[in-house]
Amino acid sequence: MKTFPERFGAIHLARCRSTSDYLKALLPRRQGDLPLMVCADAQLGGRGRDGRAWFSPPGLGLYATFAFALGERRALHLLSIASGVAVAEALAAWTGEAFSLKWPNDVVAVGRKIAGILCETMIAADTVTCLVGVGINANHVEGDFPPELRARAGSLRMLTGREWPLADGLSMLAAGMDAGLRRLEAGRTAAILRRARRLSRPFLGREIAFHHRGSMWRGRFLGLAVDGGLLLEVDGRKEKIFYSGEMIADGPA
Repeated sequence: MKTFPERFGAIHLARCRSTSDYLKALLPRRQGDLPLMVCADAQLGGRGRDGRAWFSPPGLGLYATFAFALGERRALHLLSIASGVAVAEALAAWTGEAFSLKWPNDVVAVGRKIAGILCETMIAADTVTCLVGVGINANHVEGDFPPELRARAGSLRMLTGREWPLADGLSMLAAGMDAGLRRLEAGRTAAILRRARRLSRPFLGREIAFHHRGSMWRGRFLGLAVDGGLLLEVDGRKEKIFYSGEMIADGPA
């Protein structure tokens, strides 16, 4: 395994149910060792947003969770977006390919989801502990995915036509998360939003569907608000801001 940024203590597992669940159980004994990274060759019960499963077979993907204490609470509302930016930029630097950010933190290329991110926070009186779980489809071919995912899931191999060394990928991912964490800690919200807007540009002006609390909204994606919310133009005139939900956009981006 490659060398990780010095600030991360790295724990490597052959397999586990979920790197996030493993790290969460470990935290009471290792809180003083933060920041930590747990990575696994395979997950038996990988989790995505809204309780969805994340397909995590051995030898094909990168599965890791990062835990860190965030002293700059004013930036906490940008945790998901900042994590998506960090992963997208790290993948671009590693592969030389272009990636887009589908609000708040899905990393996509040519209309297919390449990486998913799940953020969780635990707030105590004097500290905020953040967990950022990352799953990256690296060496899958289309037939590796379950049938229900094949139309929308992608991988670095499908994008580039070559296999990618997973050990190098974990090092790349840790370096990217390190850079993203430093931006959050410094409260550099303007820089985070500037990067997120650039990565979201392929969706700008497109008609999208947006699922929010059991309701489906349709409108034109206007980008990100100054606080990171999603801006949606409804009925060609009314502007709404959303802070949670799922953006659904068809076609390449």
